[in-house]
Amino acid sequence: MFRPNRIHLATWLGVVAFAFAPMPYADAGAPTTLVLDQGWSRTQREFYYHTSQGTVIMPAAFLEALEADNGGRFMDASNLTRFGWLFDVDDNSAKNPYGWPIGFAVDTDATPDLPQAGLTCAACHNGQIVFHGTRVRIDGGQSGIDLNAFATALNTAIRNTFDDNERRTRFIERAVLLGYPKARVEQDFQSLHDGFATADRRAQTEVKDGMTLAGPGRLDAVNDIANAVFVIGLDTPSNIKPGDSPQNFPYLWDIWRFDWVQSNASARQPMARNLVEAMGTGHIHLVDPRSGKLLPEATRWKTTLNVRNIHAIEQQLRTLKAPPWPEEVLGKIDRARAQKGRALFVDNCAGCHGIQRIAGTHEPTEWHVPLVKLSKIGTDPNLAVNFASRRYDASKLGAGDKLGIPEGLYLVVSNVKRQAYLDAGIGENERADFDGFGRKNDINPAPCGYKARPLIGVWATAPFLHNGSVPTVYDLLSETRPTTFRFGDNAFDPVKLGLGATTPSDATVFDPSQPGNGNAGHWFTNESSRSGRIGRALNDDERQALIEYLKAATPADYPTRNVGTPAPAACSDDRHWADHWPNPQTQ
Repeated sequence: MFRPNRIHLATWLGVVAFAFAPMPYADAGAPTTLVLDQGWSRTQREFYYHTSQGTVIMPAAFLEALEADNGGRFMDASNLTRFGWLFDVDDNSAKNPYGWPIGFAVDTDATPDLPQAGLTCAACHNGQIVFHGTRVRIDGGQSGIDLNAFATALNTAIRNTFDDNERRTRFIERAVLLGYPKARVEQDFQSLHDGFATADRRAQTEVKDGMTLAGPGRLDAVNDIANAVFVIGLDTPSNIKPGDSPQNFPYLWDIWRFDWVQSNASARQPMARNLVEAMGTGHIHLVDPRSGKLLPEATRWKTTLNVRNIHAIEQQLRTLKAPPWPEEVLGKIDRARAQKGRALFVDNCAGCHGIQRIAGTHEPTEWHVPLVKLSKIGTDPNLAVNFASRRYDASKLGAGDKLGIPEGLYLVVSNVKRQAYLDAGIGENERADFDGFGRKNDINPAPCGYKARPLIGVWATAPFLHNGSVPTVYDLLSETRPTTFRFGDNAFDPVKLGLGATTPSDATVFDPSQPGNGNAGHWFTNESSRSGRIGRALNDDERQALIEYLKAATPADYPTRNVGTPAPAACSDDRHWADHWPNPQTQ
């Protein structure tokens, strides 16, 4: 029997009826979609868009057969673009047989006789901006999907299909035509429905209080992964925590070089980082759902995660370049002003955001990404505080009833990775390469800040700060910021460099007064007493010069220096700094 995966609802929450054949995206191949040259061929892009990490949502035939409430195909562009999903400009391939959007995979590895639908890296890490009707694809950029809204709609479609006899009959007929075994289809759909219903009830009753709307392009990923592992994986409902620290989906170019990963510089090893990410939408059950007891060691750590695919994706990301500014769409770069901006960047920004090559490391050289303490940067502390202070009952694992996020994820992912390597036949001689440059699975247990990464290509990644609380670079460099703004349709402003004017009916309102949404900090101001001041006030001409440089910046002209072995991250020796941290400051 198909065992439904319930994790994705816990982590994400918050045509005619018989047209089961894939339908093309209405704008596919249109000249208004520009794919930038970021170093990938068409084949490489397709690989990244649709290669499975081993995550499992439901059988592929079920997802393709599912009907939207308007009677059309649920996976059609006319239904999914409202959630921010992107459809490729030319996608009728074996990697994507149903014509699904970028970020979905049909996985035949976990269950060869029953292909599964799952999410790929590109679901959260592939973006698009829109200017005067032209779409500009940003491979490896920040996705604009609203996973919470999508998950709610998916759950509603499953529930309404199950409850409506005629609709359920149409669904079953389509699934069988798509190859699902007729003898199993009704029973397996019952199991799928029940699993989604259980997760939805839990999310609605236990997570709603204290949640902050993530909206498009953001997710409280750390909390969602923790809930997936410590709530669903351990079958311990009391462990659930509200998602009150949404953060931007990070952009992926150059990340393979960073010495510490995650936005709070908490993880060292690329494979461990990738497995933790995938566990948020993957399939992990550590206890027997019938007895509530810990599963035997032989089965406890088994998952559907595909370490060979994850490694191949990580390898390909090494060839991904930052997106070049498309002058033919967004306007010419003022090169003279950009040169002035570079000088300003060196003086005001490069200390944190320059490239810092670590001397004596492997080739290609690692880059140190400094962690800037909360006491200096002054940005919303929720993400760092939650990571350091939240505790979970892991008694079933023999790890006590006050296990922290970093220690808990380290414990689980170490065992999951070990088992996945064994199951995939990854020998000892291969493991250092799969881990990523032979890095150990080290963690910073409670870093008290956020990492500052190089900003080549940052022009394409609005909104800004780790929580997406500032709409444009111009606003980020100013002494005041918008109290609210609308976002959600990828509209772009090439002058202020960031979110452009958005149609109200298509937009989500960002409210900086909500927990985790604070837009203070990272100030350029002459008010020396202002919390989060990092530099002097900039005049309008200086702000515009810096913007022009960020459009033009390339590795060839970017401020770069060599550094020795970096010191430990801030607060790495203080596990309890966040236990009494004051409430987040908003402004």
